[in-house]
Amino acid sequence: MERAKLFLANMKLARNSQYWLVFFFATHLFLAIFLGRFYTLAPDELGYLETFKEIYKSPFETSAQSGSGWIGAPTIFLWIALLPAKVLTWVGVPDYLSLRLLSILITGFSAYLLLDMQQRSKGNNESSQKTILIFYFIPSVFLWTSLGMREAFIIAELATFFAGLNILFQGKNKRGMLFLFLGSYGLLSTKNYLWVVLMVSLIFSILYLLFLGIDKRNFLKLVIFSLLLPLLAFASTTSAYALNFIVSSSLTETGARSGDSVTTILVEIPPNSGANSGANSGANSGANSGANSGANSGANSGANSGANSGANKSEILTFHGDYTLIALRFYLLDNPSAPISKIFRVTNLDEVIEGIWNEKIKTGVIRKDAQLGIDNSSLNGHIIEPGKIGDPATILRAALAFLFAPIPFLGEQSLAVSLASLESPLWWALYALLIFQLFRFRSYKLFHDPSIAVISIFLIGEIVFSALIEVNLGTSFRHRSILLMPLMFLYLRTWERREELVRSVN
Repeated sequence: MERAKLFLANMKLARNSQYWLVFFFATHLFLAIFLGRFYTLAPDELGYLETFKEIYKSPFETSAQSGSGWIGAPTIFLWIALLPAKVLTWVGVPDYLSLRLLSILITGFSAYLLLDMQQRSKGNNESSQKTILIFYFIPSVFLWTSLGMREAFIIAELATFFAGLNILFQGKNKRGMLFLFLGSYGLLSTKNYLWVVLMVSLIFSILYLLFLGIDKRNFLKLVIFSLLLPLLAFASTTSAYALNFIVSSSLTETGARSGDSVTTILVEIPPNSGANSGANSGANSGANSGANSGANSGANSGANSGANSGANKSEILTFHGDYTLIALRFYLLDNPSAPISKIFRVTNLDEVIEGIWNEKIKTGVIRKDAQLGIDNSSLNGHIIEPGKIGDPATILRAALAFLFAPIPFLGEQSLAVSLASLESPLWWALYALLIFQLFRFRSYKLFHDPSIAVISIFLIGEIVFSALIEVNLGTSFRHRSILLMPLMFLYLRTWERREELVRSVN
């Protein structure tokens, strides 16, 4: 009788999981379609789209990857990883939407792995399912996983690796080893520095567990399928160009780079009106293309050629950060019939954007150096100082900023920083949930468990590494989404650990 009740309960939860996954896919798909060819919220998506369009063309060249974050990935990996999106283009789906659909699909796979793990624990109830999936709707996570960029791949690869780790130590060797290999090779191909952090965490965890005298029968399999085979597969499939790019990378140079994001454009200033709201209407299309393609160049030739010959005065202004403001303003002007433009008009947000733009232009005209945005008014313009290896206090400060910033309503914040800060409490809630869980189950020797040990050390390593390399609030804000997987797997694995120990006693 009890078994029958348990079976029915599991069936109900499985059905609820399906409903949640349908909701998950539907909402992500809606955003992906609604945005259309609107790349302002994530300009890097254009680079990934270009790679996708060029990677299958003959002759095959690594230059197709140079304009995006896929620069260090083996071409054969991209052929396989992006193939589902390519197939969608063959049946008429637009290229940008095909990439977004692929991102949504693999993000959904990571959610499935979490739900599958959750159903095996005593925390197996509908409320815990909601707890898992609600954090996928943290605004930045929801956005990045709905677009055609690397974040969805990183999240899925970490989920696959952590699931394989857990499955291996539950005695399911073949499936566990396959997941470990796929997750590790995929992560190495997608974001190699994150793979290094994961492998260092793995080695430290093995040494720690050996010191505790934990059963070491699976450790050799773990090293072979997590480290050796993925590294061999990567070395034999990557190009010399990509390999040289990875080898020449330096942690010190990365942390020392400027966090400033610079855009230089030509704007038109009507006479006797300062930065009138009608400024640079003649430079509209040219400045738009210049803002999109010349973020770090001098005055863009596209802006010059697009400027109206009848303009009274033009001036070159340099924006520090504020790329989103620039791209959004010109998008609204160039695409008045787009759904986003209509929403902005109905809500009068277009006037808000125009007002901010005009204030920026006025400031730039007044300043002798024509420099704008050095007041940290945008996310990418908000420079943060990374930690230094020789100074633990600076690492702690930078780590706290990575985890908790931006803080809502703290000081005088710009519109961009204020909007970004609104999601911070959701991250704080996730941290608090995990800490409470670890404290609640502290008597179950949680850190004697191999999965918990590896994921915990990786989480610490990722936070410290980010503290050493993040140089502006924009990139720090975006990279924080990667923490979702280790946090959620730790939360679920503690439930499983408790259940396993309770069953062993009974």
